[in-house]
Amino acid sequence: MANQDWRRRYPPLSGAVIATLLAVLVLPSALNVPQSNPTQTLEFAPIPPDQDQPPPPDSGNVDRLGLGSSSTLPGDAVDGGGPGLPPRPPPIPGGVGERPVTKRCVGDPPRQTADPLAPPCVAHFDGDNGGATYQGVTGDEVQILAYADAYIHTATEHGTDDESNNWMGRCKDIAHEPPSDDETMTFRIMRRFQHYFNDRFQTYGRTVSFVVCFSPQTAANTTAETRLADAAKYYGEYRPFAVVTSGLVDGYQDTFMNYMADHGVMVFGSSQGARPAEFYRQYPGLIWTVPPTLERKTDRYIDFVCQKVVPHPVSDAGDASMNGQPRVLGLTHTSDQRWPQLLQAKDRVKAGIEACGGQFEVTVTFPRANAQFQSSYSGQYALQNMSQMQANGVTTIVWPGGYENEQTDAAAQLGYQPEWVVLGMGHHEGNNNARLQHPDVWEHAWLVTTTSRTWPRNQDPCRQAANEADPSIRNQGEVDTCVRFPYYEDLRQLFTGIQVAGPNLTPTTIDRGFHAIPAVRSTNPFVPACYYDPADYTCIKDAMVETWDPQGLPEDDSQPREPGCWRLVESGLRYPARWPDGNLDAQATPDDPCNTDTSSTPMFAPVPR
Repeated sequence: MANQDWRRRYPPLSGAVIATLLAVLVLPSALNVPQSNPTQTLEFAPIPPDQDQPPPPDSGNVDRLGLGSSSTLPGDAVDGGGPGLPPRPPPIPGGVGERPVTKRCVGDPPRQTADPLAPPCVAHFDGDNGGATYQGVTGDEVQILAYADAYIHTATEHGTDDESNNWMGRCKDIAHEPPSDDETMTFRIMRRFQHYFNDRFQTYGRTVSFVVCFSPQTAANTTAETRLADAAKYYGEYRPFAVVTSGLVDGYQDTFMNYMADHGVMVFGSSQGARPAEFYRQYPGLIWTVPPTLERKTDRYIDFVCQKVVPHPVSDAGDASMNGQPRVLGLTHTSDQRWPQLLQAKDRVKAGIEACGGQFEVTVTFPRANAQFQSSYSGQYALQNMSQMQANGVTTIVWPGGYENEQTDAAAQLGYQPEWVVLGMGHHEGNNNARLQHPDVWEHAWLVTTTSRTWPRNQDPCRQAANEADPSIRNQGEVDTCVRFPYYEDLRQLFTGIQVAGPNLTPTTIDRGFHAIPAVRSTNPFVPACYYDPADYTCIKDAMVETWDPQGLPEDDSQPREPGCWRLVESGLRYPARWPDGNLDAQATPDDPCNTDTSSTPMFAPVPR
């Protein structure tokens, strides 16, 4: 790379920037109020929900943070919006005496929105926010850059959205420029979320403003150098407080994130999934994601394989002659250099399983991760892989992430039906993606994932937010942006950080606010345990298990006429550490409910050799 400046660490923050939070007279600071009694916790659903019925929208970890709240708020101000519609936001209640209330907080105790992971209510602010506390911050505004790949090409009620032809390499300041006829779904969803989060979260007198910028490269032409060039260009033009990378699908995101963090810009982005803890610790308090660290994600998977696979005989192979026999393990993983975290995950998984006594008889690779290969590859690699597995008597294939769909077709061609134990890294999770696997082979797949059970459509916080901001939404594809991209989760994390930082907005105050969230185990399958350990900058801390049913018919899926679903073992009950006793399938029942689409990122278009 010609320009090596991006490797320089950003200079230490000044004393003025990292000073303690301002004391606010109107209400306590978001960070320095006393925490509630640690022995008092809000109730979760004591058992997993019955079948497909979700529990009431419980509170999550974040709302236990000791933020200021108003005793004048009603216990729950939301009334229903009718069947299939999101709840109507409550009217802004009036204050009592000199305590005005300007935010539509809900729940008891109140939080900013109905989302269980929304922070506790800060109902009003009317003080000095410190003005320009950091780059990209003034007394009136916080500048956010949303950086995306020009991915969308689809028909909507607005016409044909074609980002690849119309928006590659272009930016738009959607906070200050009106909508135009050629805007795509990305702009519309970001305008809705810009309105929603500013309206509902406490930003201490500032408006959080979005600029949307697209990469000028196609998937086939994206490299580390092009990402670096984009980062330098957009940083030079906007110098934002934070960037959101939810819309990146073409790899090499870390290069972009590193450059921004090196220049003191905060980064919020979950589209690439888990990364090693050291990646975050290079830039303490600057890079944050909803998915857990690579170590935590792989350790949950290693624990599952070591506890429920290695010590037990085969129990779910499609070939009946394998069942009851000692397990023979095979390993399949990607060799795709565009996804370094998948290579790191493979190394950690292999070492962890071998450390508990598991031995791999065969190890094979596939060339491209997170893509459909049919139009680009012959599938010959897949036939060779499965032939090796079959010839060596492999009964159980360990797959530590990285989606592809040729190997199951090859296995079916050979009449080979082993067990598959898969680590979910954001692509295997979706029903639509899993339907591309061969159904007879994939029927014996088990998935360990840190994603949560998907909310029913009319209770999904992301869809509620989009519909609240724009009740006129009718096109289902527009609403399904909640499934295709993690914009909502990343923006919720960003706005939560802004709120828990208090008025003096800096990366340091956001860091302190996040690390004040208490560690509480979730027993609600729709709500992950979300908190931040010391020197940790990722949200989710637990995992669940699913198994594929090629005949399952989810009631609330984006393609409800297509058979096939991931069935939620124990209804999606989440485990932060040790799994329950027994074999791979000990807790599964035929009545386990279907999950709906849970892919956190779209797949690549096919990439030529």
